[in-house]
Amino acid sequence: MSGTENQHSQQGSDDSCGYSQPTHFDLRIRKPDKTVDIGQDGVSLSLDAYGRILQASTFHPEHGIVVASPFEQFDGSRFYDPEYVRDYRKRMLCWIQESRPGLGISFRSDVSKVAINIPKANVAIFDFALEKDLNVSIQVQVVKGGDILQWVTVENDKATATALDCDVNLCVSLNRASYGQLTEGGPIPLPKSRNIFSLTNRGSVNVTNPELGARLFGEVGRIVKLEGNFTSVEWPSNDQEVRNAPLDLNIPHHLGFEPHSSITLKNRFRFVADEESYQLVSHNLDGEGNESEEGTNHNDFTWLKQFTLTTYILRRNVDYILANCTVPVVSASKETSVCILTDHVALPLGWNRDNYWQLRLLYESHKHSSLLLCDNGLRWEYISRIHEIVKGHLDWVFKVAQRPNGYWHRSYIITGKPKDGPVFQLDQQCYPLLELCDYLDYFPADMAFVRDILELGVVNKVVDLLQSKRDIKTGLWPTDETPGDDAVLYPYHFSSHVLLWHMLTRLCDLHDRLYSPSQTSSFALDELATSLRTSTLRNFTVTHPDLGKDMFAYLTDGQGNHTFYHDANDIPTLFAESWSFVTTPAEIRTWHNTMAFGLSPANKQGYCNIPPYPGLGSVHSPGPWVLGYFQELAYAAMRKDEEDMRTAWGKTKSAMQWDGTFSEAVDPMTGKCSSKAWFSWPGSMIGALVVQLRSEGLERVLLED
Repeated sequence: MSGTENQHSQQGSDDSCGYSQPTHFDLRIRKPDKTVDIGQDGVSLSLDAYGRILQASTFHPEHGIVVASPFEQFDGSRFYDPEYVRDYRKRMLCWIQESRPGLGISFRSDVSKVAINIPKANVAIFDFALEKDLNVSIQVQVVKGGDILQWVTVENDKATATALDCDVNLCVSLNRASYGQLTEGGPIPLPKSRNIFSLTNRGSVNVTNPELGARLFGEVGRIVKLEGNFTSVEWPSNDQEVRNAPLDLNIPHHLGFEPHSSITLKNRFRFVADEESYQLVSHNLDGEGNESEEGTNHNDFTWLKQFTLTTYILRRNVDYILANCTVPVVSASKETSVCILTDHVALPLGWNRDNYWQLRLLYESHKHSSLLLCDNGLRWEYISRIHEIVKGHLDWVFKVAQRPNGYWHRSYIITGKPKDGPVFQLDQQCYPLLELCDYLDYFPADMAFVRDILELGVVNKVVDLLQSKRDIKTGLWPTDETPGDDAVLYPYHFSSHVLLWHMLTRLCDLHDRLYSPSQTSSFALDELATSLRTSTLRNFTVTHPDLGKDMFAYLTDGQGNHTFYHDANDIPTLFAESWSFVTTPAEIRTWHNTMAFGLSPANKQGYCNIPPYPGLGSVHSPGPWVLGYFQELAYAAMRKDEEDMRTAWGKTKSAMQWDGTFSEAVDPMTGKCSSKAWFSWPGSMIGALVVQLRSEGLERVLLED
């Protein structure tokens, strides 16, 4: 972490007091390589190093997610250009590196050092000094209901009067989220870009995109605290309209300071769909609302072992899901369900696969809350919020997510409309049913709710559809794509069969718990699962031609042709033993051979063997993936191999971003993000494993160096 005067970068014991404290950056040497991400109630913010907004996002009843950002909308003619998609995803990171301002207060002097603190999921605090002995503290928060607040306090420490020029930057464009994918499954055309600014009265601003049907409005530069100082503001005299570009608008402020005095300014925004502008449950913009949090101490030490790296990872990844990835969706019947996004920037879509593993962290955090959270009111706030989200997501995936072809599609916008075309991914059909089984395990008192979901008939329809897909000759199930969203060479994919078997056995148990023997279809499910396991072991167990060892092939056609490969996305293969898919000594040995192959250079297409941070990756994106590091760490933990656990944990630590979250892929020579800085799945898996190790007393291995 060269160039970051960062308490987090201490490479000594994990018990050092660095984590969960403000992160210090020397901006002359290195700027943050990741935005500051906070949110609440479906409104997400990504901020630069000075608390300015590089992206605000919120729910739209037609478009799913709409965003306000200082750069132009995605080029709708380039959905099938993966390099452009990658570059567009990096726009915010480029803005940070080039010191280009986001929405909010901009100062006309250089800042060399900044301390950034994210004490809560919805609050970020930025402290830095300007020339002339002026100290600045900016607190940004998303308050209950989704309003965005920026509090800016400037203090003059000198015994003489001084002045300061700054600007409220309103260079912003209202766009639909691009939903651009590296493996594009069918783009949704973008609305036209047309941004209109008007000043409704002094300090009250309004930005609309009528083509999009979205509005950003509020008040800027409002003086909240004035200690005998003076200000002057140059308000725009004309409205502004631009197409295919952001607004070009800055509102100059001149601040005058008496000796030893301070000024506090406030910006407040509301970002909503046009038709809901005045229906948002929030505080009146003319009132103070719930703004007394400004200036309070948010370091309430809710989490146990607050300053260890393991807790920092847990807290930040749980908070990222709660703040930025969960979006309440109100249906026409006024029922509220919850969509969970894979991330709020690169792909703000719902994916059954990713959602399942995100929920796994929430379930484990809820179950083991006494090991993770202090026994105070905020602990109960966390666990009640988690319960609300996991229940709301089941409602969304079974009632809101559309299945026009009978099966769940690859991904969804949060309205429940499929994002991609009719591509059948076998694993995506399993995760919602597994999620339902898990829910009853963690919340056994909610038996009536689970029974109500079952009686919707969706589970039976999906199981019937799956049975219809089975190839009678081989006893296997085809898939159009792998869990990496890549087309298959041969139709049958190993880890998807492990997952399907696991789902069927869990569903069988669920039926037995909820229904009497005369009502249940568990016998048929059990027979199907047994037959599936037999066919899978028979068709996928082969001898690797170079290694001379039995292992499970990656793909097969059921006619003797196979591919040997293992991918960071193939998490079910990792769990084949713990789920009891493999049980005999020979089967377990074959599984070990498969994992050893996958996590080694012998896996030529999947393993990146470049030091010092080699690891399992994916043909989907080059380089080691954090999911690969997770597999290495979890596999070592399964074998109780503490040396391999430490090695894998070292790679995991190298891949952690400064805010405790993880990217998709990393550069093997630096450990830094090389693909998708915003990606909730890896951090969720690592966090859930940390919870498991803490509950088993094995976390001590991660706390040693």
